[in-house]
Amino acid sequence: MESAWIGLAGLLIGVLLGEYFHRNKRIEIYSQKVFDKRLSVHEELYKIFLESNEMVSEAMTNSTLNEVERKNLVGSVIHSLCAFTDKNGFYLNDCLIVQVVTAYMGAEDVLSYEDELGAISVRSKVYESAKITKKMILEEAGVTEVFKHFSTISKSKPNSAVIRYFRRLRINKMTIQY
Repeated sequence: MESAWIGLAGLLIGVLLGEYFHRNKRIEIYSQKVFDKRLSVHEELYKIFLESNEMVSEAMTNSTLNEVERKNLVGSVIHSLCAFTDKNGFYLNDCLIVQVVTAYMGAEDVLSYEDELGAISVRSKVYESAKITKKMILEEAGVTEVFKHFSTISKSKPNSAVIRYFRRLRINKMTIQY
């Protein structure tokens, strides 16, 4: 009788372990598909955002455009970003969506300022917002972690005068922000 209980317990444990491993395998397969799709959506978003940056820069610097043309140009950029984020919202973080669609707001008014200081201030805010948004897209896609991982594996340590200067600027910027 005792061997029957041991056999039954062994069967039960085997079934439970089999189900556990089967579920984990399904989750891994599903996770890989979701990650691949998220990565492709973030890649496309980054590309669209960079292309939009050129048009927004045009609206902020081209004094031959009148106010209506600038508003239409920046409005079309924001509209295309909104359309993309709406279409792909399933794969995008809500905070990232908000940052992307608001990054260029106010750019159409840069050349409307009478004083140069106000225009420079708004222009720098738009450029800083765009810089932060690009960084957020890369971080949300998981690319920055992958790059860190590759650097660790390859043990690459690029070094030049420009890179040392860039690292000093980055360190100084971090200490200023915090």
